[in-house]
Amino acid sequence: MWKEGILIKKILAIILSAAVIITVFTACSGNSADETDESATHVTESHIPTQDAVIKESDAAKFIEESYSAKELGLEDVESDYSFMVASSGVDIEGENYIKVVANIITKKNSTTPDGKETFSLETVGEYYISYDGETVLKKDIESGSYSNLENKYDQYKEKAEAEQSASETK
Repeated sequence: MWKEGILIKKILAIILSAAVIITVFTACSGNSADETDESATHVTESHIPTQDAVIKESDAAKFIEESYSAKELGLEDVESDYSFMVASSGVDIEGENYIKVVANIITKKNSTTPDGKETFSLETVGEYYISYDGETVLKKDIESGSYSNLENKYDQYKEKAEAEQSASETK
C-alpha cells in the first residue's frame, strides 16, 4: 500500500510537469493579436540594450514630464496623480529602437505581502517612446494601440538643462 502511494505521487508529478511544459511552450509560441493583424504596428519588447540611446533612464522620464503638457500627452482627463517610469530595455517598433516611458497611477492595495509589507498596483494611463537618436517622440493610444508623433522638444529640453547646470555651477 505504501509503495502504491509513492508510485501514484510520482505519476502525478510527471503529469503535472508535462502540463507545465506544454503550457509554457504553448504560451511562448502562440500568436498575439498584434502579430496576426496586418494593420497593427509591429512591436517587439525583448531585451534591447539602451546604452546607445541619446536620452535614456531617468532623463527620459524627466524629458517627457517637463517638455510636454498634460494635454499634449493625452493626460488632461486623468484625475489621479501619476508618475513617469522608464522601461529598463528598449522597444523595437517597426525596426526602430525606442526608449519606453509610461505614465502610471500608483494605487495602494488593501492587502499585504506575507512579510507584512504594503502592496501597490500600477495603472498605465500613457505610453511614450523616444527613438534612440532622439529625433522621434511617439505617443501610443492605449485603447487603439496606434502611435502618433509628438512635436520633438528635445533641443529645448537640452538647452534648458544645460542652462540650469551652468547656473548651478556658478553659484
